[in-house]
Amino acid sequence: MNGHAVFFDIGDTLVCRPTVGPGRRIAAALGLPGDEARAITRLVFCEPFASPAALAERLRREFRLGAGIEAPIAVIWRAQEGEPIEIPGATACVAGAYEAGARIGVVSNIWAPYEAGFRRACPTIVPLVDSWHLSYQVGSAKPDPALFQAALEAAGVPAARAVMVGDSLEKDVRPALALGMTAVWVLPVAAVSPASPPAGCIVARGLAEAQEIILEVLAGAPVADVALRSRLGNSPGSL
Repeated sequence: MNGHAVFFDIGDTLVCRPTVGPGRRIAAALGLPGDEARAITRLVFCEPFASPAALAERLRREFRLGAGIEAPIAVIWRAQEGEPIEIPGATACVAGAYEAGARIGVVSNIWAPYEAGFRRACPTIVPLVDSWHLSYQVGSAKPDPALFQAALEAAGVPAARAVMVGDSLEKDVRPALALGMTAVWVLPVAAVSPASPPAGCIVARGLAEAQEIILEVLAGAPVADVALRSRLGNSPGSL
């Protein structure tokens, strides 16, 4: 190991994420309004549930629901187990960081069935991961710095030697930068580079470019130089 850690988000970073999250889907299936959808999202992302029946019992108590909610929750649960699809380049990106000597971690807002789906969709990535910091297990969700702090402590590295890789500016990039980590903001390949990413943010247009950037940082390239070049739209090694 080279004394670095690279942490990856899951949804829309390593696997494709459904456009509608579990909170909204469950609320719609149970006929609950939008405010309850947000509450359900917080619940499933920050509490562990071993089964659809366990979640149904918790929701029944929380929202004073009647019988018959187990079946629609089970349908959504099973769907989430099967929906993750690996984004092209995900395995190569994680493996590249691992082979460069970095500890690999996962830091993600997620619930149990989607974790199972990720493990199914990315079987080659799973054994490379040293530490898993998933919101439903830790009890806090990004952008809460507690999730990132727990990941750093588990990896045994200071923030200055850690890289966070994710698709969300608010949930991945800003909190990582605030702690002193390097942050790689992964945009879809076809996306236009944002005009003003946060200071210190490295912009990667897809996972292939993210992999090159991560290897540069792990090799000791100055983060400020890599960040500036990424803002200009130049790939690593182009200048």
